[in-house]
Amino acid sequence: MSMRHFFFLLLLSIFAGIAGVAAYQDSALRNSRMLQPAQPLSREAYINARDFFVAIVNNQDPKIALQQLQEQTTTDDSLLRSCHVLTHDIGHAAHEKYKDFAAAISYQNDICNSGYLHGVIESHFSTSADFSQAVKTVCDKYPGEKFLSWECYHGVGHGLMFYTDNDLPRSLALCDAYDTDFAKGNCANGVFMENFNSDAKMHPSKFLNPDDPFYPCREQKQNQKGNCYFYAPEYYLHLHPNDYAGALGWCKTAELPFRQTCAANVGGNTMIQNIHNPKFAEAVCMAGSPEQKIPCIGGMVMLFINHHGSPEPARALCERLETANRPTCYATIEQNAPLFEK
Repeated sequence: MSMRHFFFLLLLSIFAGIAGVAAYQDSALRNSRMLQPAQPLSREAYINARDFFVAIVNNQDPKIALQQLQEQTTTDDSLLRSCHVLTHDIGHAAHEKYKDFAAAISYQNDICNSGYLHGVIESHFSTSADFSQAVKTVCDKYPGEKFLSWECYHGVGHGLMFYTDNDLPRSLALCDAYDTDFAKGNCANGVFMENFNSDAKMHPSKFLNPDDPFYPCREQKQNQKGNCYFYAPEYYLHLHPNDYAGALGWCKTAELPFRQTCAANVGGNTMIQNIHNPKFAEAVCMAGSPEQKIPCIGGMVMLFINHHGSPEPARALCERLETANRPTCYATIEQNAPLFEK
């Protein structure tokens, strides 16, 4: 599924839920005791967690590290907010331990949006003797246009940014060297995610501007703008932690065709940062403007699916949402289900 197809499916889910939104009453949600965001880990707590799981990789193996991380995130919402980046770290450590891509990837686990796969790919590129060949073949083992293939090419985008020292134009050009739109689009998707999540101290990007968190989206080619505007909210929320309402307001200042794309990933980020509290994520979406509510709900459901690496857990999520939001939830599941078919 190309990113153009992905955004088309997201728009379908938007229209599928329009009829139900008018009936939604959010006063009960606003009064819910559950409507509190999870707090992020402090820098010190993150470093301690990273070192803990890397030690498990080194002393035991990545499978045990990933299992322990998964178990701990069921009761620690702050740890859960850092789960994706921690799985990247575990992937880096695994590649360093085995010094072999195939050996490291044999421990693949899809938890936390397949961050382990992304981390292994990043390290693989940074140590490969034949970078061009590594980029060309790294995703060959995964079935075409399925979830793991999507995650692999997305991970390539992350890896290219590591390899090029966050040279966004060069990374996008390398993505464009792939033969298929699926590979090109999903690789670019990973490039933009990495750009907007770059570590300002350890892995800084020149393509960020705190005075204009949308930068560099307006300067992109038209076919790259969707990916760019989709991930820009991650940088906004880095600058303004937990200000989801502010992020939705800021999305209204994006270029007109991409305002709902921006709102979708405000929903996605709210969900991934509060995944044990979906009613909070739903309330954030329903507090947005009328045109933002459905893309925001669709985005939160899509990120829930990606987090679990399966559409099935999202079916139970739909039943927890307000009645008016369930059509959008189920439509998002059905539109993403082909990615997971064998």
